[in-house]
Amino acid sequence: MNIALLSVGTEILLGDTVNTNLSSLGQILYDNGFILSSEVTVPDNKNLIQKATQELLTDNDVVITCGGIGPTEDDFTKEVIAELLDLKLILDENHLEWMKSRWESRGLSMPSINIKQAEIPQGARKLENTTGTSPGIYLEHNKKHIFIFPGPPREFIPLVSDELIPFLKNNYETDKKNYQFILFFNQAESALAEQIDEFKPNGLDIAYLASRGIIKLRIDTNSVTPEEFQDFKTNIDNNLSEYILCYENSPASKVLLDKLKDLKLSISLVESITGGALSSEIVKHPGASEVLRSSNVVYDSSAKKQLLEKEITDDWNKLTEDLANASLKKSNADISLAILGEAGPISSSHNKVGEIFISIS
Repeated sequence: MNIALLSVGTEILLGDTVNTNLSSLGQILYDNGFILSSEVTVPDNKNLIQKATQELLTDNDVVITCGGIGPTEDDFTKEVIAELLDLKLILDENHLEWMKSRWESRGLSMPSINIKQAEIPQGARKLENTTGTSPGIYLEHNKKHIFIFPGPPREFIPLVSDELIPFLKNNYETDKKNYQFILFFNQAESALAEQIDEFKPNGLDIAYLASRGIIKLRIDTNSVTPEEFQDFKTNIDNNLSEYILCYENSPASKVLLDKLKDLKLSISLVESITGGALSSEIVKHPGASEVLRSSNVVYDSSAKKQLLEKEITDDWNKLTEDLANASLKKSNADISLAILGEAGPISSSHNKVGEIFISIS
């Protein structure tokens, strides 16, 4: 069974909008036992939308579209698909009245251009959009299944979870793949791969997903026998344990947060060159308040002086240590970490551009 996503929007291809719907859909499908087979992005062009839809319906059992079903003149995904399948658009009077009432509840009259949002292809099923005005649409055509969803992620994701996933579970078997993850740090991708190849069993399906400072190893445990996988994992532990961050698909910030929680430790942060980025990563995760005691962004010299309550030194090794100690004392945390660095492009100190100083107290 193949599932495809058709993303519609010139703004995606111009780089004005990041297509987070793709990663969200892939993750939700995988979490529920399904795999996204392919994705195509097309601009707001009727001919290209029609061509892409035809091609995807040829090769896939389920096609999901996102974007192009709003009220404006560049929203015509629904109309193109209806024309492709030779279906008339029927005005859903109940949905139209519901939209009008939403506008009236805000003391406004609904613009006439919004009427087309209430038009549904003949024979299609309207899917409730709990966070927007354009409903989702489900169509079956020649034993192929089409889901037409709005583009905004806050509307797209609930429709995937509430409508697409139950449909897939009721009509298809889940995929046999079972992925496990290992996160490595302080290793070059090629060097890591060379070491792993020495004991990787034949047929093991793995992938290296590299990001800044971290390499994620994705392993399909069902691609080999349980015994072969266990031997592989044992070899990983024996040969590469010093480079392993965790055995889960989690960002490094969450790994840090969870470890501090387990140890019942609190932390305070002082950031200069990172501008609060580390703190921002930590507070993305639930439970950050149990661990993060305080965070100070001291980008300017006067801010560093204020935190220290004394003159600052030109020795940044010493300065970083002083800031960590001051933060530890003022926050009453168990651990304090300070990060300084020369950002450039022109050095404002005797330190080299790109040089980083980290101190832990």
